[in-house]
Amino acid sequence: MEKLSIRRANRLMLMLFEEWKTHTNEGRPLKIEWNIMHMFSSAQVAKIYALKFGLDPELCAMIAVLHDIATVEGKIRKNHDSLAGEYVLGAIKRYNDGGKYKLDPITMDENEIIIAAVTVHGKKDVHSDNQYAEMLKDVDSIDAYLHGLNTEGPREERVTKFLSEIGM
Repeated sequence: MEKLSIRRANRLMLMLFEEWKTHTNEGRPLKIEWNIMHMFSSAQVAKIYALKFGLDPELCAMIAVLHDIATVEGKIRKNHDSLAGEYVLGAIKRYNDGGKYKLDPITMDENEIIIAAVTVHGKKDVHSDNQYAEMLKDVDSIDAYLHGLNTEGPREERVTKFLSEIGM
């Protein structure tokens, strides 16, 4: 079995965890503890999804790590996906400027893929040819299901389809 190359995704996750763990719950639509837990578990589900469907596991993990950043950093719940671009750019800049871990930067091409997926992930009922956007919509739905949250409608359809594709 080949070792996964996911150090950048792990470092990005650690950076955000270090920043977010000091946040309070005041004025938040969701508790910071939930957002941190969801960030970690979504990243793991995204890696499994990537392995199953031939996508880049590290890129999928980075997308999952960043997908709810507007909810955390902007305290935005409604339309948090479509408003996430500036928050994603800020986090990637902080990561790329961090440099002390001698890891490759997140490239402009990766940046575009991440933003394209994150900014549409709330539209679970819309299907596209963007495999990374579809991955994130599926992963967000699967992670919600695994946490026992409401997965009715388009989320349920995505979870059911994924479980069928993995033989469950």
